Amino acid sequence: MKYHIISLVCLLSFLVSGCNYLDTEPGDVIFSDHFWETSNATALEQYCNLYYPKLIKGHGDPLSWNLGPMITAEFQSDNLLSAGPSAITFGQNVVMTKSSDWDWSIIRGCNAFLENYQKSPASDIDKKKYAGEILFFKAMDYFNKVRLFGDVPWYDNTLNKDDPELFKSRDSRVIVMHNILKTINQAIDFLPRKTKVYRVSRDAALLLKARICLYEGTWRRYRGVEGDVEYLQEAYDAAGKLMGYGYALYEESGVENNYFDLFIQDNYNDNPEAILSREYDPVINMGHNVSNSIPNSEIGMSRDCFEEYLCAKTGKPISICGCHNPNMGYIEEMKNRDGRLLQTLCLPEKGSKYARYLFRVDDGSIRGGAPNIFSILPGSDKRTFYGATSTGYAMCKFYRSSEHLIGNHKGGIDCLVMRYAEVLLIRAEAGAELGKDPNLDKTINALRARVGLSSKLNENPIEDPDLVAKYPNVKGPNKNLIREIRRERRIELFAEGYRWDDICRWNVGEVVYNRERRGAKMDPKLYTEKEIAIIREQVGFDKDGFITPYTKRSPYTMNFKEKNYLYNIPLNEISLNPNLLPQNPGWE
Repeated sequence: MKYHIISLVCLLSFLVSGCNYLDTEPGDVIFSDHFWETSNATALEQYCNLYYPKLIKGHGDPLSWNLGPMITAEFQSDNLLSAGPSAITFGQNVVMTKSSDWDWSIIRGCNAFLENYQKSPASDIDKKKYAGEILFFKAMDYFNKVRLFGDVPWYDNTLNKDDPELFKSRDSRVIVMHNILKTINQAIDFLPRKTKVYRVSRDAALLLKARICLYEGTWRRYRGVEGDVEYLQEAYDAAGKLMGYGYALYEESGVENNYFDLFIQDNYNDNPEAILSREYDPVINMGHNVSNSIPNSEIGMSRDCFEEYLCAKTGKPISICGCHNPNMGYIEEMKNRDGRLLQTLCLPEKGSKYARYLFRVDDGSIRGGAPNIFSILPGSDKRTFYGATSTGYAMCKFYRSSEHLIGNHKGGIDCLVMRYAEVLLIRAEAGAELGKDPNLDKTINALRARVGLSSKLNENPIEDPDLVAKYPNVKGPNKNLIREIRRERRIELFAEGYRWDDICRWNVGEVVYNRERRGAKMDPKLYTEKEIAIIREQVGFDKDGFITPYTKRSPYTMNFKEKNYLYNIPLNEISLNPNLLPQNPGWE
């Protein structure tokens, strides 16, 4: 039985049954000294457990119906296109009156713990360990707020309803990020090395630090703000330290399956790549719906993302290698590419193991084929669709066949929330930005080798015009290297929720998000003339014949502007505290 889930269930039982040290209000409003003076190590652990599902989101809360926050976060990008367009990436989001993201209960609960945990009778080792978890959560929650709102008020203590600090103005991003870095450094000092993959550890805190510092370093660099070098150096050093911790890429399934199998495991306790995971278990009614939902979800990889996977024969971008073109048809264009492509998307080829859920044995015969675009193509006895997509490219990442068609909420694969591959990508990117050794053989080339891509990235790669167009503002003498590392990051972390943050910190949203969203070019070998005509009429194609998922299905026009990198401060919060003004630029 999965320990962490049981611990949360036990916590709920304690809260209901009236156990003396938890018979109190939730963690963010605990004030009684009696609680802290009687809280043993178990009580401190259970206090920390309150914040795991709030911040370590993974595939979402058990028994939820959607694909989970990790995957759905990618809808707010140019990677994974959902049934409806993202208002934010189209620059069409409106001023918010209220927002659950402007919520301070987690910060308040963390501050309450940090003010009082020393009163606990637990051992100093236990107190320090759980204080480290709380520091981790405080740093993470504040980082989430900075990413969304920029300047926010920094609080280091709990406040009463009449405390004037409740009505303070926002602190500058510089001050808040300095305090976040200080907080995560203290968490690293307090936390032990990883023992259980589902609990926060020093290892996870180091990766969070590297993630935070890479974000802030590049955010500042591509906006001409001082301090970029210091943060990039912190990211480089934190990733380098983790590279000495004994982690390795998962390679137990062979190059044709390594990447696919990495994301469909029951638990990650013995996985050499796992740094932090979230657990699920349908046996105790704590399952998710991911594998069951993916085949019928109208989502799909964008053509823009599809084109970034390198040619396996030449190691070059497909835009210049000459080996691939969209007129080849889906099947041929997907073959002989970076191995992660066929371990991320379904190949609509009968008899191929890469077809995943697109075919099914029905009445003794193999039926199925290419996915149904937006589920609008009519099925028949002769034509069956077992998959749906918005773009023609059907995703299989996170899909496990044994969890499909067995009922809802039966998903038990755990979710990799932090993994070693991200460490390698941070090390490479920070190194390239700083002009230091990006350790390419240990980072980018190791990721490529995992899937059998023999072409290595060197420090002077060939220039890809497509990447130049997307990332025109790259700085430094090694621009093409930085762009290639960005390619690698996009491919390796596809559908894991990183792309929006990457576009924001690189300051290229006004370029990337104002490009037309496209899907595949309809393949007459896979779709009939009548089916293609239906898609043309109800969805639409561009002048080159590529699916344009939103041309006819959305009223939005592309209008992403600088203001869209941040949300507005919710208007109801300003009405309560006018000191939060001035409003974020562009939202006045």
